[in-house]
Amino acid sequence: MTIDVEVLSELYTIMKQYVPSKDRQECADNLMSVMVDMLGDQELKEFGGTDATLKKALKEYTSDDGDDNDGEIDEW
Repeated sequence: MTIDVEVLSELYTIMKQYVPSKDRQECADNLMSVMVDMLGDQELKEFGGTDATLKKALKEYTSDDGDDNDGEIDEW
């Protein structure tokens, strides 16, 4: 199944009107966690550019992905 990023962006823009402002970042974070499995890197970047909230969600998600030790503590 192919998802058109323009359609996703338009759908997100319409739906966010119904989410209280205080809950929008959490909503965007949850949406981004689902979209990373459905979109390629370029599409994800394009979707993340829809608005500032999604941009922040993408930035937070990709910065969390860079952790190489998967929560393990390095021993000396």
